[in-house]
Amino acid sequence: MTRTEQIAAGLGELIGAEVRVTGMASVGAQRATFFIDILDGTSTTPAVAQVSASVLGSVPASAEAAMLRLAEQVGVPVPDVIAVSDDLPGVGAPALVVSRIDGRTVPRHILRGLPDEAAGESLARQCGEAFARLHTIGEAQAPASLPRLSHTAYVDDLEAKLDALDDVRPAVRAGLAWLRANPVPEAPITLVHADFRNGNMIVDDNGLAAVLDWELAQVTDPMQDLAWMCLRTWRFGNDTKPVGGFGSVAALRSGYESAGGSWRDDAIHWWSVARCAWWAIGLAGQAAAFTSGLTDAIMLAASGRRVPELEYDLLRLIADRPTN
Repeated sequence: MTRTEQIAAGLGELIGAEVRVTGMASVGAQRATFFIDILDGTSTTPAVAQVSASVLGSVPASAEAAMLRLAEQVGVPVPDVIAVSDDLPGVGAPALVVSRIDGRTVPRHILRGLPDEAAGESLARQCGEAFARLHTIGEAQAPASLPRLSHTAYVDDLEAKLDALDDVRPAVRAGLAWLRANPVPEAPITLVHADFRNGNMIVDDNGLAAVLDWELAQVTDPMQDLAWMCLRTWRFGNDTKPVGGFGSVAALRSGYESAGGSWRDDAIHWWSVARCAWWAIGLAGQAAAFTSGLTDAIMLAASGRRVPELEYDLLRLIADRPTN
């Protein structure tokens, strides 16, 4: 039995109906995403199944499902949860099955599909509104399994991850030093998606149709989400449009504040540095997983070549605001 057949059988047992894998949507660093059909008698339901790659850590699938339900309750567009397991039968990996939503997910397809600049600005505002709604979910409501992180704890975690790589990376070390030397005031922590950006959303002709891939979520400063969305790495060459390569910061902020969010420039810059350092460390860690023999995924091996891009961005962010 092939891996795909094992996954189809496991999903069928989980759902209680025959499941056919009709295609593969993507293979990411965290997990593989499959298009499936659920066959129940005479009806066929198209759906999406996400199965962990089991190489890099993430939140339990059950916690992700809980977050999707919470997000839906506060008005964030998300797929419906169909089934979930932290140990898919016959596969031994976390799996989440959700409804299939039509639209574009590939970043360059999203950018090419926007008819004009106004459509990009509208999408940026919709993203801001979705962020603000998400950030109404406070610490008490968020799943207990999610990490709770202060600014200091976040930097401590980054430093521990960098130390574990046994890689010098002086530019990243400089970024961590800058973060410690330039603290920003702590704020009430909320549920944070931590990976909402161009590439982890569905866009249709009306704009934002769904927010995807919640496996990195945590409970921390909500400004982290806004910073991550605006990093240069997610603009796909459209550097003049800081929000995902399609919109302006002004449009993102307008949507965020109109939906009740409180925007803090100093914290967004701090988190831009922090998340740039996080991604540089993450990419280096993905490459290390390949070179150590932990995985044979070529995509993870290729991640290492992007580390210098993040180091360049990190140094430019630091230069924008010298140490206090």
